[in-house]
Amino acid sequence: MVEFPSNFLDLNAIYGLATSQAYTYWIGMAINLIISTIIGGIILIIILEIFSKKFNEPVKPANAFLVVLLVNIINIVGILGFLLPYLGAVPYLALILPLIIWIVFIKAFFGELSILHAILVAVIFYVITIFVLPYLTAIIMGFIPSFG
Repeated sequence: MVEFPSNFLDLNAIYGLATSQAYTYWIGMAINLIISTIIGGIILIIILEIFSKKFNEPVKPANAFLVVLLVNIINIVGILGFLLPYLGAVPYLALILPLIIWIVFIKAFFGELSILHAILVAVIFYVITIFVLPYLTAIIMGFIPSFG
């Protein structure tokens, strides 16, 4: 496991982070990010199309991959890990904070959705990213030949 430096302005800490793992680790992390973004974007488009047809809201799912990429970067890089020690008094914050991030990003990128529908899409997709997306990503990653 990589331990991210607490001060990103310290060049020695950044160099230590970059050389702490082999290059195959970083390539594997990038491939995982790309594959989970593609799969998550497809699933988000399907969910948005279902909500668009069901509630007659003209949603343009063109930004689905960008939303999933941004949230994946937030989750994989561990930006939430920097905030949780400061907000540790709130119970279940590790589960609530990513859901809030999903709600904000869904509403920001898909403004056509009403706030209730944006919350529903965010909750459904958050549950999918917890339980289904890792399995689908692992299945697809199994078909990619290893390197190194």
